[in-house]
Order: sequence, then structure tokens, then C-alpha cells
Amino acid sequence: MKKLFVITVMFLATVSFATAQQQQRERPSAEERAKTQTERLEKLVTLTADQKTKIQAINLDLAKKMDTQMQNNSGNREVMREKMQEIDKTRDAKYKEVLTADQFKKYTEDKAKREKEMQERRGQRNRQ
Repeated sequence: MKKLFVITVMFLATVSFATAQQQQRERPSAEERAKTQTERLEKLVTLTADQKTKIQAINLDLAKKMDTQMQNNSGNREVMREKMQEIDKTRDAKYKEVLTADQFKKYTEDKAKREKEMQERRGQRNRQ
């Protein structure tokens, strides 16, 4: 009887864990991603109200384009990577039009720092 109880508990725990992981993997909506990106930039460079509105619109537009690209090119990783790089370049160009020179410099420095950290994490994962 104890074995049956333990097996049942283990099964339920496994199912619960699997369900929790699936829920975590759901991609946030374009609106949520745009809001998060805008908030991150605002913390970094302190945006004016006008800048915040413009940046939010840029982020939302590009998040929607990213979603479209992911749906259209989900099977081809290389094409996806190229499209995402194009979107990233577009974001930089549009940010440059809205931000001051100092704000844009802080943004690009932070972006480079985050990219370096991501590459380091990838390298650690590949070594494991």
C-alpha cells in the first residue's frame, strides 16, 4: 500500500512539474514585451513623457513584426536569425531618432553588455 501511495505522489509531482514548465514557456504578448522593453529603457536613461510614448510605439510595432516573422519562418533558424537582426537594426535606428546622444550611448553600451553576458552564458552551457 505504501508503494502505491509513493508511486501516486511521484506521478502527481511529475505531472505538476511538467504543467508548470509548459506554463512558464508561454511567450508574452507583443504588448507585454513592448511594455517591458520600454520600462527597461526608461530605467536606464530616464525618458521624457514624449520619448516614452514614441519608444512604446516603436517597441510594439517591432514586437508585432517579430511575432509575424516567428510564425512565417519558424522552421528555418538561419532565416529567423537574419530577420531578428534586421528588426534589431531597425530598433536601433528608430531609437537613435528619439533618444538624445547621451541616452543612445547608454542604450548601446547596455545592449553590448547584455549581449556579452548572453554569449558567456551560451559558452558555459555548451561546455557542460
